[in-house]
Amino acid sequence: MFVETVNNEFTRICVLLQSEVKKRRIQGLKEIFKLLELEQSEIQILKLWNIVNKYLLKILNDFVEECRDRALEIMKLFIVNLTPDDKYIMYLFPILSKRLGSSEQIEISEEIRLKCVILLKIIILKYDNLLALYIADLTKILVHTLADNYPLVKKESCGCVSEFAKNLSRYFYTQSQNFVKPILNNFKHQHYKIRIASIKTIGDLIQYGNSKSIEEVTTPMAERLFDQNGLVRKAVIEVAGFWLLNLKDRYNWWHKVLPLLLTGLHDELEEIRQKTADLWDAIGKLYMEENQNDEKLKNKLDFLTEDHHHYPNFTRPNLGCRTIAQQCFSKLINGISLELGDWIADIRVRSAQLLCVFILNIEEDVIQHIGKLLPPMYRACNDEDNRVVENIERTAEYIGYFVPPKIYCHLIIPTLEDTSSVGHLKVFSAILKGSEHCTLLPLLEDIGKFLQQPHICQSKKGAYQKQILSCCSSIISVCKEDCKLISKELFIIIFTVLSMTQENSVNLKAQELLNILANINSFDNVEELYYKYIEQLFSTFSDYKSWSIHDPESQIFCACLTYLKQILAYNMDIILPILKDITTNNADPELRLKLFILLSEYFNRGSVSEIMDLKFLNQFLEDCIFPQLIWSAGRTAEAIRTAAVSCLCSFLNKYAKDSMKKITNYDEENICSTLDKIIPVLISLADDNSRKNRFYSLQATYLIMCIRKKFDYFGEVCIHKIYPVLLKRLDDGCDDVRLIALEVLTEVWSAIPKDYDLQFNKVHVDILYTTIIIYLDDPEEEFQNIVLGNNT
Repeated sequence: MFVETVNNEFTRICVLLQSEVKKRRIQGLKEIFKLLELEQSEIQILKLWNIVNKYLLKILNDFVEECRDRALEIMKLFIVNLTPDDKYIMYLFPILSKRLGSSEQIEISEEIRLKCVILLKIIILKYDNLLALYIADLTKILVHTLADNYPLVKKESCGCVSEFAKNLSRYFYTQSQNFVKPILNNFKHQHYKIRIASIKTIGDLIQYGNSKSIEEVTTPMAERLFDQNGLVRKAVIEVAGFWLLNLKDRYNWWHKVLPLLLTGLHDELEEIRQKTADLWDAIGKLYMEENQNDEKLKNKLDFLTEDHHHYPNFTRPNLGCRTIAQQCFSKLINGISLELGDWIADIRVRSAQLLCVFILNIEEDVIQHIGKLLPPMYRACNDEDNRVVENIERTAEYIGYFVPPKIYCHLIIPTLEDTSSVGHLKVFSAILKGSEHCTLLPLLEDIGKFLQQPHICQSKKGAYQKQILSCCSSIISVCKEDCKLISKELFIIIFTVLSMTQENSVNLKAQELLNILANINSFDNVEELYYKYIEQLFSTFSDYKSWSIHDPESQIFCACLTYLKQILAYNMDIILPILKDITTNNADPELRLKLFILLSEYFNRGSVSEIMDLKFLNQFLEDCIFPQLIWSAGRTAEAIRTAAVSCLCSFLNKYAKDSMKKITNYDEENICSTLDKIIPVLISLADDNSRKNRFYSLQATYLIMCIRKKFDYFGEVCIHKIYPVLLKRLDDGCDDVRLIALEVLTEVWSAIPKDYDLQFNKVHVDILYTTIIIYLDDPEEEFQNIVLGNNT
């Protein structure tokens, strides 16, 4: 009776499933679902299946979405609860293939497509080898669902492909290449979870499928290393590490996969960097374990040096890592070099970072590649992106640790001789920085002589100057006290840069290096260093008359006046001929102007006896100052006269204040005779159109009067020549000229000789007083008071 009742119930359900009324079909599906939810034996479930399966399969194509949805849920329960058998899926796969795998999408419901893929995954996990007949349908379905517009379908399809690969690997191998393109298309999906799922699926595809697809997938994988999401980058690292640890023919693909992994050592996230380091270490150890019987590896292990006495401040990679990197690098060097010049900045950065990692791993093996490496490194060091430059400089420093100076100098110096750029010098500086003291020392003199050459160290470009100093700094930091061997060369290089730079940072760095060099040579101060080598620097000068303000030699000479506080006291015999040539009227006007300004500043530093060799005093005044005071037409000539007379004032001011007791063995008559030659020119300058020239000429005249009074060397003829000019300047349109003229007039008449005959010279005295008295009614009250005070 019970069996009959059950059969009647099943018959009723079948009738409902066949009804043309939607609600009745749904009702029938609900009742089947309730039956399956009850705890029933497999026999009972099988009986139900046998009765309803053909109706369920038909409903999978029902035009009502709810019916299809419920039918799928029921099919899933049958698949889960029944022992795997071909009869349960033999009609299911064609239906799914038709609805999901057609060129035109038949199943329009996203949720149902998702449930279909979930059902496929369950079937794959449970049916294993029973799916052999349905591999083509399965592949067709998944290829289409991987490209589905619904993100969850994409994600579930990726998981389905992974399970397909793991559980049906013998069949998957022949189908794997069909999945590559659809999966790679998802690498750029906007949802990061889809990108991660796709990357992991590619990992399984290569592991269990045809590994030749690595050729196709490594580039898209590398692009994901630039992903904004750290989880995506981590997935790439994990997949690459998995391949290098587990792929059967991984030795054939090191050169493709290794860059994916090692790039992670420079990731911005500490977690990824640590994960990469752990994987890389494990890969190296596995390689040593697998090749423990290899004779070459045995020999390396026997002579393995754990503690390199000269090694970068990093944990040394194990021997397996180093061996793998050495075997791969020759295949990668061209690609890395090419990508260092890529138009995308991030690619250039990653390539520079990767090169840095490889150099650290291949160690001395880089020697055989250095000829190919240096040119792209030079270019990369000129990159506008500082990240690229920093990594290339670090790479170059590592090269310095592993390549002997004899080898890299043989390659770099001839290149610099032909073409020296900022990039070349950055690489050279960094390599020098990483070099070992004992190996660099024998080549120190050659490097010093090379760098001191004018065409190498003389540049006006700030960036170039920084790198020249960087080379010097690297040499000093490595060789320390032994830099005494090339102290002269280093001084010439650094002082040349100091002379030519217009950047404050370069100026400070140059002075810092000069101080270090002075300490290395045990000098008390940097001045001693200057005076030891400055003559040798001057010996390189020639053709002074043709110098312009832009010439390196002229800039170096001017720098001597700026930085050497007593240059004219110790080197006047060398400097005076140079000064004479570059202050002639044929010399560059700008240079003459700058020189007189620097001389003015120089004379303000201390007493004349300390800052100048007085034996050359007259010659200096007659040959350098006097010719520039003579009037000539033009604004340029006027500016030079102003600078020259200003320089003369600075000198005379110091000379006047200098205690005569300190000046020994100096002929006072000589200085006065020279000053006598200058006075007429100064008198003529008092009528110059330039206010400054009139003022400075009168000031210089005043100072000369003061000096002559000290020497008691003054004549009435000179007074009679000067005072008329001074009286004329009392009417000058400029107040400061009028005031200085009055001061000079007072000084001149206060210096009259004791035997001055007032009666005989009454005319001059009358002119003086009759002129001066007029100014007691001057509009300027201050000027009136000064006139009145001087008269009294």
